[in-house]
Amino acid sequence: MIEVLTLAFVYGIILEALNIHMSKEIYVYSSAFFLEIMGVPLAIGAGWAVLFYLASGAVKKFNLAWWQSPFLMALIALSYDLAIDAVAIRLGFWSWKIPLDQEWFGVPYENFFGWLAVVWTFALFINLSFQDFVKEKYRRVVRYLAPAVSALLLGAQIMVYINLSVVLSGKFSWNEAVNLYAGQERAYAYLPEVGAAKGCLLLAIIFVLSFLLSGQMKKKKRTLEKPNMFALALSLTIHFMFLVFLLTSQIYQELPVLILISILVLIVSLILEMPPAVRSDARV
Repeated sequence: MIEVLTLAFVYGIILEALNIHMSKEIYVYSSAFFLEIMGVPLAIGAGWAVLFYLASGAVKKFNLAWWQSPFLMALIALSYDLAIDAVAIRLGFWSWKIPLDQEWFGVPYENFFGWLAVVWTFALFINLSFQDFVKEKYRRVVRYLAPAVSALLLGAQIMVYINLSVVLSGKFSWNEAVNLYAGQERAYAYLPEVGAAKGCLLLAIIFVLSFLLSGQMKKKKRTLEKPNMFALALSLTIHFMFLVFLLTSQIYQELPVLILISILVLIVSLILEMPPAVRSDARV
C-alpha cells in the first residue's frame, strides 16, 4: 500500500504540473502553500494520495472485478470534490479563471470530469499490475509507469470531453473545436451554451456509471469486515474541516446549498464505511 500511495502522490504532482503549465493558468494555487514542486504544492500531491487511499478502501468490500472498481473509486473521489472545491476557491486555496457564478459555483465542469478520469485511469493501471495474467516481471513496470502514462491519457480524455461538449452545444464543429483546443484557446469552453452542455454530459456520465455499477454491486455480496477506523476518521476529518470552513467563513450565507451538498456527501461516506450484513463467497 505504501508503494501505491507513493505512486499516487507522484501522479498527483505530475498531472497538476501538466495542467497548470499546459492550460495557460486556467487555475492557479495560492502562494500560501509553503512547499512546491513545479508550481504544485506538495499538499496537493498528498491530497491525491489520501483520496486514492480512501476510495480504494471503500470499494474493496463490494467485490467488483479489477476493471470495474476504478470507476466506483472515481465516483467516490468525485463526491469529495463536489463538496470541497467550491469552498476552497472562496477561501483562496486556489482559483479558477471563471466567474464564481458560472458552472459549479465557479468551478468548471471539466474539473469534475477530470477527477473521474484521473482516478479511473490510474486505478486501472494499478489494478492491472496486480493481476495474475500479467507476468511477474512486468507488474512493477506497469505500476511505475502508471503515473506518467495516466497523466498523458488524462489530457486526451479531457480534450475529448470538452470538445464533445462544444459540439453538443451547437457552437462549433468538431474540427473547429479541436483546432481551438490545439491552439490552447480556452475561452470557447466557457461560453454559456458550452457550460450547459458540459454539465449535461458530466451528469450523463455519472448517471451511466452509477447505473451500471449498481447493477454489478447487486449481483455480488459484500464482504463482511470491520470498518477501517483510520480511514473513517480521515474521511470524517476532511468533511468536517470543510464544513467548518463553510460555516465559519460565512460562505454558507452566499451559497446555503453547499451545506446540503456537504452533508449528503458526508452521509454517503458513512454508508460506504458501514460494515455489510453478509459475507461474500464470490470470487472476481
